[in-house]
Amino acid sequence: MYRKNAQQMSPKESRKEKSSSAFTIRPFRKTDIDFVIGGQLTLYATEYGFTSQVWNDYLTGGVQEFLRQFDSARDCMYIAERDNTPCGCIAITHTEDRIAQLRFYFMERDCRGRGAGRRLMDRAIGFCRGANYKRVFLWTFSTLDAARHLYAGRGFRITDTHINNEWGEPILEEKWELEL
Repeated sequence: MYRKNAQQMSPKESRKEKSSSAFTIRPFRKTDIDFVIGGQLTLYATEYGFTSQVWNDYLTGGVQEFLRQFDSARDCMYIAERDNTPCGCIAITHTEDRIAQLRFYFMERDCRGRGAGRRLMDRAIGFCRGANYKRVFLWTFSTLDAARHLYAGRGFRITDTHINNEWGEPILEEKWELEL
């Protein structure tokens, strides 16, 4: 079968080819934790200037706490892979009775816009529904436009905001919630 190369494709065909890249979503393994921490530290330092020790401790401590409290009936973490290499993550952790928090959601830059992030989000929300959570919330930043668009498209709504000055540049944090 003849297949066009990238130079012969129209922009629309090229986007379709790009989005058809094979991604898999799987439950995390303890060996993924370095990827989850390192991937986020690198991403936020490179893209948003978060380099403070407070940010590093917050993120690292959050992942370590997730592992300590992990309860497979109430918590999950999924890893997106492309060509058997981790490229994204999302987690759900229990907070209060029947309330979950979405955490550690990120996609590496070269894997964005290809559908894996949407699949991670849908898998996490599906887990929340299956675990009979009544609500899920997350904290994010006003500068994360693509993620915010995805949250809004899944029915999340902003319920709180505040300025955070601890992680480098001042940034507007937003709390988003989804009633299930």
